[in-house]
Amino acid sequence: MNNRFLFIAVNFCSFLFFFSSVLSASEWSTRITTEEGTYEFGGPLLEKEKPLVGKWTGLNKNGDAWEILRRPNHVYTIMISWMEEGNKETFRGHGLWSVRKDEFIYVDLLDRDGETDFEWPVEMKYRISNDDIMVLVENIKSASDQKVVTYAEDVGESTETRVENFKQLWMKQFDQAEPLEEARLFDQIQLARIVDVQGIVDFFTDPAYAVDRKMAGKWESTDNDPDAEADWKTEVIRRADGTDSYIYLEEGDDSDPVMTHGMWGIRNGKYYGVELISEGEVFPFEETFLFTEKIVKSTPNEFATQWVDMERKILKFLPMVVTVTDQRIKEFESDILNKEFNDNAFGLPFFKKRIE
Repeated sequence: MNNRFLFIAVNFCSFLFFFSSVLSASEWSTRITTEEGTYEFGGPLLEKEKPLVGKWTGLNKNGDAWEILRRPNHVYTIMISWMEEGNKETFRGHGLWSVRKDEFIYVDLLDRDGETDFEWPVEMKYRISNDDIMVLVENIKSASDQKVVTYAEDVGESTETRVENFKQLWMKQFDQAEPLEEARLFDQIQLARIVDVQGIVDFFTDPAYAVDRKMAGKWESTDNDPDAEADWKTEVIRRADGTDSYIYLEEGDDSDPVMTHGMWGIRNGKYYGVELISEGEVFPFEETFLFTEKIVKSTPNEFATQWVDMERKILKFLPMVVTVTDQRIKEFESDILNKEFNDNAFGLPFFKKRIE
């Protein structure tokens, strides 16, 4: 059984608006609390932060060397190397940065060489677990548009110099900004900061990604999974406020279907969905699953997405790709969905009331 309900409509003008929002990051912010304190990241770019934006190469007194790209939306990408017990170690990843008073503050959130936590309620790669997050603070000794000098007690003085292009092969891909990939990276950073159900709701109600009202309506979903135990389909109400209600119907099952409610959204060519409420009860965060699907087809009345099952292989080594197809329908087979479509009792006001 696959409860993944999919849908997409992306147009170029909307994407330009989204990407502009991604670069400014004027709306989104996050707070990270550790044993050392609470730190704010995101929001509008401050005047004292502007000189630090761009491409840099750095070195500290310990011999650690790095290349870093700091973006106006407070997302950075870094590759840093150091010696440990005679061996060269390297970290590649992404995180958030800020300047508060005379301090440079930063935190790694995505480790490009880290293992994926398949048990975490948010489907994403490279996420650094909450237990392993470390916020680092360095005093800014001087900062100009060409050179930045900071100091921390454990590493001493660090010096960064602005560069036109990166030298490290992995960093070279960031020399020229690819708008779609930049936008998707910002999505990943936001996903990495979801730690509760309210965070899920905030993600789906982000004003920068307004739902296309024309795509709301009645849908029927099936997939081509060759290992499905029975013939099935899902009937789905997708609302213009980003919420949905659905029922899973399996051939030969005469039991009363259960209506489940969740949220859906589209960001930068990908479909996101989550189940949140069933039989009047809100799922605990640990029992939710915010999933992401690749969009492969989109028309006003039909769309398709794909998800990859890494556990099942074809031709002994290729992961299985399952395609889920949604078609717009005029009437539901399920009476309770037809009633809900008319009553609209489980839209966004219901979610906001139940999830506080």
